[in-house]
Amino acid sequence: IIECAKIAGNYGGLYFSHMRNEGNYVLEAIKELIEIVEKSGCRSGQISHIKVAGPLNWGKSVEMLQLIEDANDRGLIIRADQYPYKRGMNSLRDSLPEWAKEGGNEAIILKLQDSKLRERIKEDMEEGFNKSKMSWDKIFIASQRTDKWRDIEGLSISEITKIKQSSSQFDIFCEILIDNQANVEQITEYGHEDDLKTLMKSRFTMIGTDGWSVPMGSGKPHPRFYGTYPRILGKYVREEKTLILEQAIRKMTSFPAQTLGLLDRGLIREGMWADIVIFDPDTIIDRATYTNPHQYPDGIHYVIINGEIVVENKQHTKVKPGKILRRNSP
Repeated sequence: IIECAKIAGNYGGLYFSHMRNEGNYVLEAIKELIEIVEKSGCRSGQISHIKVAGPLNWGKSVEMLQLIEDANDRGLIIRADQYPYKRGMNSLRDSLPEWAKEGGNEAIILKLQDSKLRERIKEDMEEGFNKSKMSWDKIFIASQRTDKWRDIEGLSISEITKIKQSSSQFDIFCEILIDNQANVEQITEYGHEDDLKTLMKSRFTMIGTDGWSVPMGSGKPHPRFYGTYPRILGKYVREEKTLILEQAIRKMTSFPAQTLGLLDRGLIREGMWADIVIFDPDTIIDRATYTNPHQYPDGIHYVIINGEIVVENKQHTKVKPGKILRRNSP
């Protein structure tokens, strides 16, 4: 990885990392990221959606931030982004042991259909659950691709097992994977509010969704796709006062723009592109939930992109002035 990152470093590039581990070895993962940045010559390192995963690791946020602080004190530029939720979203197959994922989706299905390998997978998963204090009631199906399982989107494996009147949560897990050719998204519960707030308040942390555009009404995706920024402004600024408004705005706008080298974005200033959200700080709040994620926030009156009104009172104006942004480009 260091050798690959050196190429980016030669061009003044950044190293962004979905870190190797966010749970039991999260401190080692941060040290690895710092080492890669230090030895590659990249101008900055970024921890994608920084978090502390698993009850056994709750409280490590202080040590994580100290590692980042120390690296910056040595002259490196290490930053992080964060979404304001205690659950994350990834593939259901990520809950499998590492060896069971080898070979891709087709190989996964064959292993699950082999009785001996399936039993080995079950034993390894149970051992992993015991070590990490994970359980089937913390694994939720976000979206899948069959009519057979359509009604269970948004429910936990434990809830689905009861609905299907099955005696085995593991068997339900396997059936969902097999019927979907291992293409299933899950939402897992992993975090603690204290760690989330500690990381959020750090001067090295900015806000990001870790999301993408999703079809309205399709599946039960993570509510962060719809609610990240309004949740920060409504819950963590107005209601809980974890951040002050000015801090939150900077973490969403000028801080990420400057980190990426987008020098004509992120500020309201003459000569800058007019990317502006007009909202009411007294009413802005997220409405998206895990069971009903396809909900737009309240309190946003206008969204302006490149000087053109794109959203007016929750209605898209059909205008599409967005463009691909490149570092230091007009």
